[in-house]
Amino acid sequence: MKSTILEYDSTRYNFRKWACEVLGVRDLEAIHSLNKVKTFNISPTANQLAKSFSSILEIYKSFIVEVLEKEIGGITDYQSPPSFRFHYSGLGSSVFHRDRDFGVEQGRINVWVPLTNVWGDNSLWIEGKEGEEDHQPITMRFGQILLFDGVNISHGSKINTTSSTRVSFDFRIRHGAGPPCPASYWDFQRIGYLLKTSFSRKIFR
Repeated sequence: MKSTILEYDSTRYNFRKWACEVLGVRDLEAIHSLNKVKTFNISPTANQLAKSFSSILEIYKSFIVEVLEKEIGGITDYQSPPSFRFHYSGLGSSVFHRDRDFGVEQGRINVWVPLTNVWGDNSLWIEGKEGEEDHQPITMRFGQILLFDGVNISHGSKINTTSSTRVSFDFRIRHGAGPPCPASYWDFQRIGYLLKTSFSRKIFR
């Protein structure tokens, strides 16, 4: 699929306001200056936002149905909870990769939702076409979402040289007949990949 940026009603789905309330801040872009926030928010699946996800679960479900399903058609399943990420000013980078490298099945679509304005080194970098390695940063604002083929398109982050921290969440969906059903992060991994990894560990450990 072609990478696509969509608009949504950020007043109805005000994930940014929720994040500010959970973190106890007014400005997400400046949280790199708050050591307490940085200490508690390192892992994308074990941080303050992930732990408070239940408070917006119904809004998230509505977001899946009213925004994504209406845009792309049927959704068979979707990742719940999503992964919440903090890309602090002056820190952070991730290895450029394709999700298939980590056992994610074909047919999954990545959904990336920034809660801050993103550009340059505080954003996600993706290649234009598979194998091109022509990575460019995505410029977006709060109220937009990015859909892309993360299984096959290389993507990652660089050290954030801007003065603005990026807060975002992302998840995967599978296009197909509905209604949409929630699935864990691990449900999107290939069973064969996991079995192979487990088998290799037993042999080579």
